[in-house]
Amino acid sequence: MFDQAIHFIGELRVLSALGLLGLSFILPLTIFIGRSNIKNVRQKIIADLESVFRIEGCEHDQLIPSFEFAAYKYRALPQGPENTQPSEWRAYFFPVLVFIMVSFSGFLTSSGMLLGKDRLDHFQPLFSGMTLYGVDGVTPVDLVHYQLQTVAVLSFTFFGAYVWSINYLIRRISNYDLSPISFLRVTGHIILACVTSVTLHHGYMDLAQMVPEGAVGDRVPELIVAFLVGFFPKLGLQTLLSRVPQLQVRRIDPRAQAFIREYPIDMILGIDSSIKFRLAEFEIEDVQNLATANPILLFVETPYGIYETVDWVAQAQLILALDLDQIEALRVVNVRTIFDIERFMARPESRPRLVQALNCPKTDGKGTVLLADRGITLENLESVVQAIGEDLHVQRLRQIWRNIELKLCLDLPQVNRDRALLSAGRLPRSPIPGRDMAVNDTDADREPPDTVPELVRTAVPAE
Repeated sequence: MFDQAIHFIGELRVLSALGLLGLSFILPLTIFIGRSNIKNVRQKIIADLESVFRIEGCEHDQLIPSFEFAAYKYRALPQGPENTQPSEWRAYFFPVLVFIMVSFSGFLTSSGMLLGKDRLDHFQPLFSGMTLYGVDGVTPVDLVHYQLQTVAVLSFTFFGAYVWSINYLIRRISNYDLSPISFLRVTGHIILACVTSVTLHHGYMDLAQMVPEGAVGDRVPELIVAFLVGFFPKLGLQTLLSRVPQLQVRRIDPRAQAFIREYPIDMILGIDSSIKFRLAEFEIEDVQNLATANPILLFVETPYGIYETVDWVAQAQLILALDLDQIEALRVVNVRTIFDIERFMARPESRPRLVQALNCPKTDGKGTVLLADRGITLENLESVVQAIGEDLHVQRLRQIWRNIELKLCLDLPQVNRDRALLSAGRLPRSPIPGRDMAVNDTDADREPPDTVPELVRTAVPAE
Protein backbone atom coordinates (compact mmCIF):
# COMPACT_ATOMS: atom_id res chain seq x y z
CA MET A 1 0.00 0.00 0.00
CA PHE A 2 2.82 2.39 0.86
CA ASP A 3 4.56 1.61 -2.44
CA GLN A 4 1.35 2.37 -4.36
CA ALA A 5 1.02 5.72 -2.61
CA ILE A 6 4.61 6.61 -3.47
CA HIS A 7 3.99 5.61 -7.09
CA PHE A 8 0.80 7.71 -7.22
CA ILE A 9 2.57 10.75 -5.80
CA GLY A 10 5.36 10.31 -8.34
CA GLU A 11 2.83 10.25 -11.18
CA LEU A 12 1.21 13.43 -9.85
CA ARG A 13 4.57 15.18 -9.81
CA VAL A 14 5.22 14.15 -13.41
CA LEU A 15 1.78 15.40 -14.48
CA SER A 16 2.34 18.65 -12.61
CA ALA A 17 5.69 19.11 -14.33
CA LEU A 18 4.07 18.49 -17.73
CA GLY A 19 1.37 21.01 -16.87
CA LEU A 20 3.97 23.64 -15.99
CA LEU A 21 5.80 22.89 -19.25
CA GLY A 22 2.56 23.42 -21.16
CA LEU A 23 2.03 26.69 -19.26
CA SER A 24 5.46 27.83 -20.44
CA PHE A 25 4.41 27.22 -24.06
CA ILE A 26 1.12 29.14 -23.81
CA LEU A 27 2.55 32.67 -23.87
CA PRO A 28 4.77 32.31 -27.00
CA LEU A 29 1.98 30.45 -28.81
CA THR A 30 -0.57 33.13 -27.95
CA ILE A 31 1.81 35.89 -29.04
CA PHE A 32 2.37 34.34 -32.48
CA ILE A 33 -1.36 33.72 -33.04
CA GLY A 34 -2.19 37.31 -32.05
CA ARG A 35 0.57 38.67 -34.28
CA SER A 36 -0.78 36.78 -37.30
CA ASN A 37 -4.35 37.98 -36.74
CA ILE A 38 -3.27 41.59 -36.29
CA LYS A 39 -1.24 41.50 -39.50
CA ASN A 40 -4.15 40.15 -41.55
CA VAL A 41 -6.59 42.76 -40.28
CA ARG A 42 -4.21 45.68 -40.79
CA GLN A 43 -3.19 44.51 -44.26
CA LYS A 44 -6.83 44.74 -45.34
CA ILE A 45 -7.12 48.28 -43.94
CA ILE A 46 -3.96 49.36 -45.77
CA ALA A 47 -5.25 47.87 -49.03
CA ASP A 48 -8.45 49.93 -48.70
CA LEU A 49 -6.48 53.12 -48.00
CA GLU A 50 -4.11 52.79 -50.94
CA SER A 51 -6.24 54.72 -53.43
CA VAL A 52 -6.80 57.58 -50.97
CA PHE A 53 -3.13 58.38 -50.46
CA ARG A 54 -1.97 58.17 -54.06
CA ILE A 55 -0.58 61.38 -55.60
CA GLU A 56 -2.40 62.29 -58.78
CA GLY A 57 -1.38 64.42 -61.71
CA CYS A 58 2.22 63.21 -61.99
CA GLU A 59 3.66 61.26 -64.90
CA HIS A 60 3.50 58.14 -62.76
CA ASP A 61 1.01 57.98 -59.90
CA GLN A 62 2.82 57.34 -56.65
CA LEU A 63 1.96 56.86 -53.03
CA ILE A 64 2.85 59.52 -50.50
CA PRO A 65 5.85 58.52 -48.34
CA SER A 66 3.83 58.35 -45.10
CA PHE A 67 1.56 55.70 -46.58
CA GLU A 68 4.49 53.82 -48.10
CA PHE A 69 6.09 53.56 -44.64
CA ALA A 70 2.87 52.14 -43.21
CA ALA A 71 2.44 49.72 -46.11
CA TYR A 72 6.04 48.53 -45.93
CA LYS A 73 5.66 47.73 -42.25
CA TYR A 74 2.91 45.19 -42.93
CA ARG A 75 3.53 43.78 -46.37
CA ALA A 76 6.92 44.59 -48.01
CA LEU A 77 9.31 41.91 -46.82
CA PRO A 78 12.12 40.70 -49.09
CA GLN A 79 10.82 38.15 -51.56
CA GLY A 80 12.59 34.83 -51.93
CA PRO A 81 12.72 32.64 -55.05
CA GLU A 82 9.38 31.94 -56.70
CA ASN A 83 7.77 34.80 -54.73
CA THR A 84 7.89 32.93 -51.44
CA GLN A 85 8.77 34.46 -48.11
CA PRO A 86 11.66 33.00 -46.12
CA SER A 87 10.46 31.13 -43.04
CA GLU A 88 10.61 33.08 -39.79
CA TRP A 89 10.67 30.01 -37.58
CA ARG A 90 14.41 29.50 -37.93
CA ALA A 91 15.12 32.94 -36.52
CA TYR A 92 12.60 32.55 -33.70
CA PHE A 93 13.30 28.93 -32.73
CA PHE A 94 16.31 29.36 -30.44
CA PRO A 95 15.20 32.60 -28.66
CA VAL A 96 11.72 31.17 -28.02
CA LEU A 97 13.21 27.87 -26.82
CA VAL A 98 15.45 29.69 -24.32
CA PHE A 99 12.48 31.74 -23.08
CA ILE A 100 10.40 28.58 -22.59
CA MET A 101 13.23 26.88 -20.68
CA VAL A 102 13.71 29.87 -18.35
CA SER A 103 9.94 30.17 -17.81
CA PHE A 104 9.63 26.46 -17.07
CA SER A 105 12.49 26.65 -14.58
CA GLY A 106 10.79 29.58 -12.85
CA PHE A 107 7.42 27.84 -12.64
CA LEU A 108 9.06 24.63 -11.44
CA THR A 109 10.98 26.42 -8.68
CA SER A 110 7.93 28.43 -7.61
CA SER A 111 5.77 25.31 -7.38
CA GLY A 112 8.11 23.80 -4.75
CA MET A 113 8.41 20.49 -6.60
CA LEU A 114 12.21 20.61 -6.35
CA LEU A 115 12.33 21.56 -2.68
CA GLY A 116 12.94 18.26 -0.94
CA LYS A 117 14.57 17.92 2.48
CA ASP A 118 17.55 16.19 0.90
CA ARG A 119 18.14 19.28 -1.31
CA LEU A 120 17.83 21.90 1.44
CA ASP A 121 19.91 20.14 4.10
CA HIS A 122 23.23 21.02 2.45
CA PHE A 123 24.81 24.33 1.43
CA GLN A 124 23.68 25.86 -1.92
CA PRO A 125 25.33 29.19 -2.83
CA LEU A 126 22.28 30.58 -4.65
CA PHE A 127 19.84 29.87 -1.82
CA SER A 128 22.16 29.97 1.21
CA GLY A 129 24.29 33.01 0.50
CA MET A 130 26.77 33.43 3.37
CA THR A 131 24.61 31.48 5.83
CA LEU A 132 26.74 28.44 6.70
CA TYR A 133 25.78 25.53 8.92
CA GLY A 134 27.73 25.57 12.17
CA VAL A 135 28.83 29.23 11.83
CA ASP A 136 27.48 31.83 14.30
CA GLY A 137 25.19 29.24 15.84
CA VAL A 138 23.30 28.44 12.62
CA THR A 139 21.51 25.10 12.97
CA PRO A 140 20.36 22.81 10.16
CA VAL A 141 16.79 24.05 10.72
CA ASP A 142 17.94 27.65 10.37
CA LEU A 143 19.68 26.80 7.11
CA VAL A 144 16.56 25.14 5.71
CA HIS A 145 14.38 28.11 6.75
CA TYR A 146 16.78 30.61 5.21
CA GLN A 147 16.88 28.74 1.90
CA LEU A 148 13.08 28.48 1.82
CA GLN A 149 12.83 32.24 2.31
CA THR A 150 15.31 32.78 -0.53
CA VAL A 151 13.17 30.56 -2.76
CA ALA A 152 10.11 32.65 -1.84
CA VAL A 153 11.93 35.85 -2.81
CA LEU A 154 13.10 34.26 -6.05
CA SER A 155 9.56 33.06 -6.87
CA PHE A 156 7.91 36.45 -6.36
CA THR A 157 10.63 38.11 -8.42
CA PHE A 158 10.01 35.62 -11.21
CA PHE A 159 6.26 36.33 -11.13
CA GLY A 160 6.89 40.08 -11.37
CA ALA A 161 9.32 39.62 -14.28
CA TYR A 162 6.92 37.25 -16.06
CA VAL A 163 4.05 39.74 -15.78
CA TRP A 164 6.37 42.41 -17.22
CA SER A 165 7.26 40.02 -20.06
CA ILE A 166 3.58 39.50 -20.90
CA ASN A 167 3.01 43.25 -21.04
CA TYR A 168 6.15 43.81 -23.14
CA LEU A 169 5.32 41.10 -25.70
CA ILE A 170 1.74 42.34 -26.03
CA ARG A 171 3.12 45.79 -26.85
CA ARG A 172 5.39 44.25 -29.46
CA ILE A 173 2.49 42.62 -31.32
CA SER A 174 0.38 45.79 -30.95
CA ASN A 175 3.16 47.78 -32.64
CA TYR A 176 3.89 44.88 -34.98
CA ASP A 177 7.60 45.00 -34.22
CA LEU A 178 8.03 41.57 -32.63
CA SER A 179 11.44 40.07 -33.38
CA PRO A 180 13.67 37.29 -32.02
CA ILE A 181 15.44 39.95 -29.97
CA SER A 182 12.13 40.55 -28.14
CA PHE A 183 12.21 37.04 -26.65
CA LEU A 184 15.90 37.33 -25.80
CA ARG A 185 15.20 40.63 -24.06
CA VAL A 186 12.40 39.25 -21.86
CA THR A 187 14.59 36.23 -21.05
CA GLY A 188 17.44 38.50 -20.02
CA HIS A 189 14.97 40.62 -18.03
CA ILE A 190 13.80 37.60 -16.02
CA ILE A 191 17.35 36.40 -15.30
CA LEU A 192 18.60 39.89 -14.36
CA ALA A 193 15.64 40.51 -12.06
CA CYS A 194 16.03 37.16 -10.26
CA VAL A 195 19.78 37.55 -9.74
CA THR A 196 19.35 41.15 -8.52
CA SER A 197 16.57 40.24 -6.11
CA VAL A 198 18.44 37.28 -4.59
CA THR A 199 21.56 39.44 -4.21
CA LEU A 200 19.55 42.13 -2.42
CA HIS A 201 18.01 39.49 -0.16
CA HIS A 202 21.38 38.05 0.89
CA GLY A 203 22.83 41.53 1.34
CA TYR A 204 19.89 42.60 3.47
CA MET A 205 20.23 39.56 5.73
CA ASP A 206 24.00 39.99 6.08
CA LEU A 207 23.81 43.72 6.83
CA ALA A 208 20.98 43.30 9.32
CA GLN A 209 22.83 40.41 10.97
CA MET A 210 19.60 38.57 11.60
CA VAL A 211 18.89 34.88 11.76
CA PRO A 212 15.78 33.90 9.74
CA GLU A 213 13.54 33.66 12.85
CA GLY A 214 14.39 37.23 13.86
CA ALA A 215 13.46 38.56 10.42
CA VAL A 216 10.10 36.83 10.06
CA GLY A 217 8.27 40.13 10.57
CA ASP A 218 10.02 41.62 7.51
CA ARG A 219 9.08 38.89 5.04
CA VAL A 220 5.93 40.53 3.66
CA PRO A 221 7.54 43.85 2.67
CA GLU A 222 10.52 41.95 1.28
CA LEU A 223 8.26 39.87 -0.95
CA ILE A 224 6.57 43.07 -2.17
CA VAL A 225 9.98 44.51 -3.00
CA ALA A 226 10.89 41.22 -4.72
CA PHE A 227 7.83 41.46 -6.99
CA LEU A 228 8.59 45.12 -7.79
CA VAL A 229 12.21 44.28 -8.59
CA GLY A 230 10.90 41.62 -10.98
CA PHE A 231 8.66 44.18 -12.67
CA PHE A 232 11.24 46.99 -12.54
CA PRO A 233 14.73 45.41 -12.40
CA LYS A 234 16.32 48.87 -12.55
CA LEU A 235 14.75 49.50 -9.15
CA GLY A 236 16.94 46.78 -7.66
CA LEU A 237 20.06 48.01 -9.42
CA GLN A 238 19.41 51.58 -8.27
CA THR A 239 19.04 50.29 -4.71
CA LEU A 240 22.40 48.57 -4.95
CA LEU A 241 24.05 51.69 -6.38
CA SER A 242 22.54 53.88 -3.66
CA ARG A 243 24.01 51.56 -1.02
CA VAL A 244 27.43 51.54 -2.70
CA PRO A 245 27.99 54.94 -4.42
CA GLN A 246 31.47 53.86 -5.51
CA LEU A 247 29.81 51.67 -8.16
CA GLN A 248 28.42 54.71 -9.97
CA VAL A 249 30.87 55.17 -12.84
CA ARG A 250 28.87 57.90 -14.62
CA ARG A 251 27.24 60.73 -12.68
CA ILE A 252 24.45 62.97 -13.97
CA ASP A 253 25.23 66.66 -14.29
CA PRO A 254 22.87 68.51 -11.93
CA ARG A 255 22.26 71.15 -14.61
CA ALA A 256 20.66 68.49 -16.81
CA GLN A 257 17.76 68.24 -14.37
CA ALA A 258 16.59 71.70 -15.50
CA PHE A 259 16.01 70.36 -19.03
CA ILE A 260 13.92 67.39 -17.90
CA ARG A 261 10.28 68.13 -18.64
CA GLU A 262 7.45 66.10 -20.09
CA TYR A 263 4.16 67.19 -21.62
CA PRO A 264 1.48 64.54 -20.88
CA ILE A 265 -0.50 63.38 -23.86
CA ASP A 266 -3.86 64.28 -22.31
CA MET A 267 -2.99 67.96 -22.93
CA ILE A 268 -4.38 67.26 -26.40
CA LEU A 269 -8.06 68.17 -26.79
CA GLY A 270 -9.99 64.96 -27.40
CA ILE A 271 -7.64 62.59 -25.55
CA ASP A 272 -8.96 61.32 -22.22
CA SER A 273 -7.55 58.77 -19.79
CA SER A 274 -8.85 55.75 -21.71
CA ILE A 275 -7.40 56.98 -25.04
CA LYS A 276 -4.15 57.83 -23.26
CA PHE A 277 -3.98 54.27 -21.94
CA ARG A 278 -4.64 52.87 -25.41
CA LEU A 279 -1.99 55.02 -27.08
CA ALA A 280 0.52 53.95 -24.41
CA GLU A 281 0.28 50.44 -25.89
CA PHE A 282 1.98 51.88 -28.97
CA GLU A 283 4.65 53.63 -26.86
CA ILE A 284 3.11 57.06 -27.40
CA GLU A 285 3.59 58.39 -23.90
CA ASP A 286 3.93 62.16 -24.31
CA VAL A 287 3.32 65.04 -26.72
CA GLN A 288 6.67 64.60 -28.51
CA ASN A 289 5.86 60.97 -29.33
CA LEU A 290 2.48 61.98 -30.75
CA ALA A 291 3.85 64.96 -32.70
CA THR A 292 6.24 62.76 -34.65
CA ALA A 293 3.83 59.83 -35.06
CA ASN A 294 2.48 58.76 -38.44
CA PRO A 295 -1.31 59.45 -38.36
CA ILE A 296 -1.90 56.81 -41.03
CA LEU A 297 -0.29 54.16 -38.83
CA LEU A 298 -2.33 55.41 -35.87
CA PHE A 299 -5.49 54.98 -37.94
CA VAL A 300 -4.47 51.47 -39.02
CA GLU A 301 -3.35 50.29 -35.58
CA THR A 302 -6.00 51.92 -33.36
CA PRO A 303 -9.82 52.21 -33.48
CA TYR A 304 -9.69 55.99 -34.01
CA GLY A 305 -10.59 57.72 -37.28
CA ILE A 306 -8.13 59.30 -39.69
CA TYR A 307 -9.47 62.83 -39.11
CA GLU A 308 -9.16 62.33 -35.36
CA THR A 309 -5.56 61.13 -35.54
CA VAL A 310 -4.56 63.93 -37.93
CA ASP A 311 -6.08 66.51 -35.56
CA TRP A 312 -4.28 65.03 -32.53
CA VAL A 313 -0.93 65.05 -34.32
CA ALA A 314 -1.48 68.63 -35.54
CA GLN A 315 -2.24 69.77 -31.98
CA ALA A 316 0.84 67.98 -30.64
CA GLN A 317 3.08 69.58 -33.26
CA LEU A 318 1.96 73.08 -32.24
CA ILE A 319 2.57 72.32 -28.55
CA LEU A 320 6.00 70.94 -29.37
CA ALA A 321 6.97 74.04 -31.38
CA LEU A 322 5.93 76.61 -28.73
CA ASP A 323 5.86 76.90 -24.95
CA LEU A 324 2.82 76.58 -22.71
CA ASP A 325 2.31 80.35 -22.27
CA GLN A 326 2.04 80.76 -26.03
CA ILE A 327 -0.23 77.71 -26.35
CA GLU A 328 -2.57 79.12 -23.70
CA ALA A 329 -2.70 82.49 -25.47
CA LEU A 330 -3.33 80.87 -28.86
CA ARG A 331 -6.20 78.76 -27.57
CA VAL A 332 -7.94 81.95 -26.46
CA VAL A 333 -8.20 82.90 -30.17
CA ASN A 334 -9.14 79.30 -31.18
CA VAL A 335 -5.75 78.36 -32.61
CA ARG A 336 -5.35 74.66 -31.72
CA THR A 337 -3.27 73.04 -34.47
CA ILE A 338 -0.17 73.70 -36.53
CA PHE A 339 -2.44 74.42 -39.53
CA ASP A 340 -4.54 76.97 -37.61
CA ILE A 341 -1.47 79.15 -37.04
CA GLU A 342 -0.68 79.05 -40.78
CA ARG A 343 -4.25 80.05 -41.64
CA PHE A 344 -4.06 82.96 -39.20
CA MET A 345 -0.80 84.00 -40.84
CA ALA A 346 -2.42 83.91 -44.28
CA ARG A 347 -5.04 86.54 -43.29
CA PRO A 348 -3.65 90.10 -42.82
CA GLU A 349 -6.44 91.07 -40.42
CA SER A 350 -5.54 88.16 -38.08
CA ARG A 351 -1.82 88.84 -37.86
CA PRO A 352 -1.92 91.40 -35.03
CA ARG A 353 -3.82 88.92 -32.82
CA LEU A 354 -1.30 86.22 -33.75
CA VAL A 355 1.64 88.49 -32.85
CA GLN A 356 0.01 89.34 -29.53
CA ALA A 357 -0.42 85.64 -28.67
CA LEU A 358 3.08 84.55 -29.75
CA ASN A 359 4.76 87.51 -28.03
CA CYS A 360 3.09 86.92 -24.67
CA PRO A 361 5.38 87.02 -21.58
CA LYS A 362 7.26 83.83 -20.72
CA THR A 363 6.64 82.68 -17.13
CA ASP A 364 7.75 79.82 -14.91
CA GLY A 365 4.19 78.59 -14.49
CA LYS A 366 3.91 80.13 -11.01
CA GLY A 367 3.35 83.73 -12.00
CA THR A 368 6.98 84.86 -12.16
CA VAL A 369 7.80 86.54 -15.51
CA LEU A 370 11.04 85.21 -16.98
CA LEU A 371 10.92 87.11 -20.29
CA ALA A 372 8.58 90.06 -20.84
CA ASP A 373 9.22 90.56 -24.58
CA ARG A 374 10.06 87.71 -26.98
CA GLY A 375 10.83 90.07 -29.84
CA ILE A 376 8.12 88.76 -32.18
CA THR A 377 6.69 91.55 -34.36
CA LEU A 378 4.66 91.90 -37.55
CA GLU A 379 7.91 92.26 -39.48
CA ASN A 380 9.40 88.92 -38.40
CA LEU A 381 6.12 87.00 -37.88
CA GLU A 382 6.39 85.30 -41.26
CA SER A 383 9.88 83.98 -40.47
CA VAL A 384 8.69 82.60 -37.11
CA VAL A 385 5.72 80.75 -38.64
CA GLN A 386 7.83 79.59 -41.58
CA ALA A 387 10.43 78.09 -39.23
CA ILE A 388 7.70 76.14 -37.44
CA GLY A 389 6.25 74.82 -40.70
CA GLU A 390 9.59 73.67 -42.11
CA ASP A 391 9.99 70.77 -39.67
CA LEU A 392 9.94 67.45 -41.50
CA HIS A 393 7.10 65.94 -39.46
CA VAL A 394 4.98 69.07 -40.10
CA GLN A 395 5.53 68.80 -43.87
CA ARG A 396 4.59 65.11 -43.75
CA LEU A 397 1.34 65.87 -41.96
CA ARG A 398 0.56 68.66 -44.41
CA GLN A 399 0.95 66.25 -47.33
CA ILE A 400 -1.50 63.80 -45.73
CA TRP A 401 -3.95 66.63 -45.03
CA ARG A 402 -3.86 67.88 -48.63
CA ASN A 403 -4.32 64.41 -50.09
CA ILE A 404 -7.48 63.98 -48.03
CA GLU A 405 -8.73 67.44 -49.11
CA LEU A 406 -8.20 66.57 -52.77
CA LYS A 407 -9.98 63.23 -52.46
CA LEU A 408 -12.99 64.91 -50.80
CA CYS A 409 -13.27 67.29 -53.82
CA LEU A 410 -13.84 70.27 -51.55
CA ASP A 411 -14.61 73.56 -53.29
CA LEU A 412 -12.12 75.64 -51.31
CA PRO A 413 -9.62 78.19 -52.70
CA GLN A 414 -6.60 76.32 -51.33
CA VAL A 415 -7.88 72.97 -52.62
CA ASN A 416 -8.57 74.41 -56.07
CA ARG A 417 -5.06 75.89 -56.20
CA ASP A 418 -3.52 72.56 -55.21
CA ARG A 419 -5.60 70.73 -57.81
CA ALA A 420 -4.53 73.23 -60.48
CA LEU A 421 -0.86 72.78 -59.58
CA LEU A 422 -1.19 69.01 -59.75
CA SER A 423 -2.88 69.24 -63.13
CA ALA A 424 0.12 71.26 -64.30
CA GLY A 425 2.50 68.59 -63.02
CA ARG A 426 3.65 70.65 -60.03
CA LEU A 427 3.42 69.71 -56.35
CA PRO A 428 1.56 71.96 -53.88
CA ARG A 429 3.61 73.92 -51.42
CA SER A 430 3.25 75.45 -47.99
CA PRO A 431 0.35 77.90 -47.58
CA ILE A 432 2.52 80.61 -45.95
CA PRO A 433 2.03 83.82 -47.98
CA GLY A 434 4.89 85.47 -49.77
CA ARG A 435 6.92 82.29 -49.95
CA ASP A 436 5.19 79.73 -52.11
CA MET A 437 1.54 80.64 -52.68
CA ALA A 438 2.41 82.67 -55.69
CA VAL A 439 0.86 80.73 -58.51
CA ASN A 440 1.26 82.06 -62.01
CA ASP A 441 -1.76 83.36 -63.85
CA THR A 442 -1.98 80.39 -66.16
CA ASP A 443 -2.22 77.94 -63.27
CA ALA A 444 -4.56 80.14 -61.26
CA ASP A 445 -7.04 80.56 -64.14
CA ARG A 446 -7.11 76.89 -65.02
CA GLU A 447 -10.44 75.26 -64.22
CA PRO A 448 -10.27 72.35 -61.78
CA PRO A 449 -11.25 69.00 -63.22
CA ASP A 450 -14.93 68.09 -62.85
CA THR A 451 -14.29 64.56 -61.69
CA VAL A 452 -11.52 62.74 -59.93
CA PRO A 453 -9.93 60.23 -62.30
CA GLU A 454 -10.56 56.65 -61.39
CA LEU A 455 -7.52 54.91 -59.98
CA VAL A 456 -6.63 51.29 -60.46
CA ARG A 457 -5.63 49.69 -57.19
CA THR A 458 -2.63 47.42 -57.41
CA ALA A 459 -2.82 44.12 -55.66
CA VAL A 460 -1.38 43.98 -52.16
CA PRO A 461 1.11 41.13 -52.01
CA ALA A 462 0.52 38.80 -49.10
CA GLU A 463 3.37 38.35 -46.68
